[in-house]
Amino acid sequence: MNEKTKKAAAFFAEGFYCSQAILGAFCETYGMERETAFRISCGLNSGARCAELCGAVSGAVLVIGLKYGDSKDACNLKTEAFIKSFQEKNGDVVCRAILGCDIFTLDGREKAVKEKLYGTTCVNMVISAAQILEDSGY
Repeated sequence: MNEKTKKAAAFFAEGFYCSQAILGAFCETYGMERETAFRISCGLNSGARCAELCGAVSGAVLVIGLKYGDSKDACNLKTEAFIKSFQEKNGDVVCRAILGCDIFTLDGREKAVKEKLYGTTCVNMVISAAQILEDSGY
């Protein structure tokens, strides 16, 4: 596991959300203070609070924007490449599909807690997203 991937996993283990863990691990490389990164990515967890796009993916897209956001074309291409890599590695980019339950519902959240999905599947998604970013030169 590379340095930023370890950092992302550590942030997640400390209680930061998946989106925060990813952006927090990479932000300083691109001139963003970590506290700002944690604040700006806070609402993206749990698929932007509706079990849609995985928070680790959302955090990674923010990292891509930090590096390539001055060029829409480059940013779009890099985002599409990341999404494709993440999907190939993990089967999907949608939170509810990855977890096998809809954490936007009470039943789904209870299932996620009972099956310890946040401590297994979610941490694996954080590690996966961070590794893809690091392997891509971020």
